[in-house]
Amino acid sequence: MADASPALLAARAAATLQLLDADSAPAQLQIWSGGRPDLAAAVDAIPDWQPATAYSSGDYVSAGLDYYRAENSGTSGATALAWPTGGATVTDNDITWQHMGQIPTLLGVITFSQPAGTLHGHQLTLTPAAETPTVLTGGTATWARLVNGAGTVIYDGDTGLEGSGAFVELNTLELVAGGDLIPASLLIEG
Repeated sequence: MADASPALLAARAAATLQLLDADSAPAQLQIWSGGRPDLAAAVDAIPDWQPATAYSSGDYVSAGLDYYRAENSGTSGATALAWPTGGATVTDNDITWQHMGQIPTLLGVITFSQPAGTLHGHQLTLTPAAETPTVLTGGTATWARLVNGAGTVIYDGDTGLEGSGAFVELNTLELVAGGDLIPASLLIEG
């Protein structure tokens, strides 16, 4: 939104803060490994692919360490597939499956205070709760999800090294279980 007016950017930042504080429980920033799903898609329990099963467009299935999205509704074939990687697609009876990457794993969670942050014009600076969060599971951070206290997804974005311009910047993307989880910045531009 580089060409948006300062008033619009400030309103967007204020709306983001309002969404984050919409529940009595605090908002969180979740750091994930694996392939980034569609916006707000649940990735905590991706079922294994099943033969001769009806699937709807947008359904996810897992095969090995990877997961796939149904590009259209249909019924899966009778036998297992040779599942592709690298973002490729595969036809399964009358369904086309899109490779989404490795199955996402939650690496860590940063819980925010309430209110979740402070506004300065079109910038929202998020304020973590007093404790320093630790990495839950080691892995490579690839994307992040901002949720309010009710678990409603506010934003999904990429992770990157400090100075990369990613939604969440970290000093390393290789997180170690039990280590501190401290992003380089918790600033959201409106």
